[in-house]
Amino acid sequence: MIRVLIVDDDPEFVETLKKSLSKYFIVYTAFSKKEAIECYEKESPDVVLLDIRLKDEPGNKEGLDVLRYIKEEDPDIPVLVMTAYGDVDVAVESLKLGAEDFIQKAKVPIEHYATVIRSLSTTGKLRKKLKRLQAEIEPYELVGESSAMKEVKRLIRLVANEGNTTVLIRGETGTGKELVARAIHREGIRKDGPFVVVHLAGLNKETISSDLFGHEKGAFTGAIVKRKGFIEEADRGILFLDEIGELSPEIQVKLLRVLETNEFTRLGGNKPIKVDIQWVMATHQDLEKLVEEGKFRKDLYYRIKVFEIFLPPLRERKEDIPLLAEHFIKILGGEVREISPDVMEKFMEYSWPGNVRELRQVIQHAILKAKLERKTIIEPQHLPGEFSATGNEKRGFSLPVNVEREKAVLELRYIEEAIKLTGKKSTAWKLLGYPNRFTLTRRVQSIFQKFPELRNQFQHLSALFPES
Repeated sequence: MIRVLIVDDDPEFVETLKKSLSKYFIVYTAFSKKEAIECYEKESPDVVLLDIRLKDEPGNKEGLDVLRYIKEEDPDIPVLVMTAYGDVDVAVESLKLGAEDFIQKAKVPIEHYATVIRSLSTTGKLRKKLKRLQAEIEPYELVGESSAMKEVKRLIRLVANEGNTTVLIRGETGTGKELVARAIHREGIRKDGPFVVVHLAGLNKETISSDLFGHEKGAFTGAIVKRKGFIEEADRGILFLDEIGELSPEIQVKLLRVLETNEFTRLGGNKPIKVDIQWVMATHQDLEKLVEEGKFRKDLYYRIKVFEIFLPPLRERKEDIPLLAEHFIKILGGEVREISPDVMEKFMEYSWPGNVRELRQVIQHAILKAKLERKTIIEPQHLPGEFSATGNEKRGFSLPVNVEREKAVLELRYIEEAIKLTGKKSTAWKLLGYPNRFTLTRRVQSIFQKFPELRNQFQHLSALFPES
């Protein structure tokens, strides 16, 4: 049911409106700025009806403070501003702050509010759905017709239709574990709720508690405002925790408690916050071995090991390589529209230690090279250096000593090529497929932080992306 928060200092009006709306909606009420903020934080309503003057005093605009707070927390929530006065200036101010509309209470019959609320709720849902779609401009499609991928798709449909089962996705790095999580969201009963992605390995160990659980104002040095964590952001949707094996023992205990009780408290807070989440986890690690070594809690392991989906490495489903290559050309290629037979042969011979992600990056690299030559087809000379090797090395049987470092080098090469092609880093992120330029900056700095010696190898990038 739609959850409605009524904020008004007139008890008689609130009671009349609540009685009318309770037939159709879950209704919460608040009579002051303090009560409104507390109720909003606790109940997470879908629509807010807000009296702009919460005290019957000339010039009082406490309702605007509430509106400002709500819109800072969630810009997409529809807020209908109400007043007993025809104050044009206040109306304009509330609309600038993000209110959906402004009405005089005397001019709207009580029985019409239900229709208005349904319309506002639909608007809010569509706005959030559009935002998610805009964040997913590149089609997040699970490509493949091999028997292994058909089984993965069958399991996705099964668990997506259930909607509450905890899912553990297992597979090597680059196999597409996040794509599986997105497919569960897209095809499931929670598709209209949020989909929150958390790459645990990339979180700062000192702030991970705050990142996951949020914090209250003053919870620690630097916490100048209250902030929701990823868990709270995922309420009524799906939370995808990538690389669950990276969690510290301390965070494992906290996470287990949330999984068992469906509630948590923010750092510095004492009020339990209820959440309704479908948990989807992923790992490339051997969790059983981590449990044996005492690095991963046994009780947490059994709590997340409810429904498992195994993603096969690309070398075990080579029949999918042509389909994947065509897919990446279609979404990334632009004027580059084909892959030559010689290139496809090399793709089929290679073992792909980086799996689908490596295939995508190799094609992206080749597209950049082909564009520089004004070609519309990818040819062997456009491929990275490892594809010019012969014998076992060509087939990928001899892996680099440090595969992760080699992937980092490859990624920096692509970034360097993209910046050369576009002329500046502020536009290269679009060509590379990053969500924004800040992500590109963070990614390069993260690689240099992990492999500082690469700054000497990529001096141009090092100058463009100095240490923060």
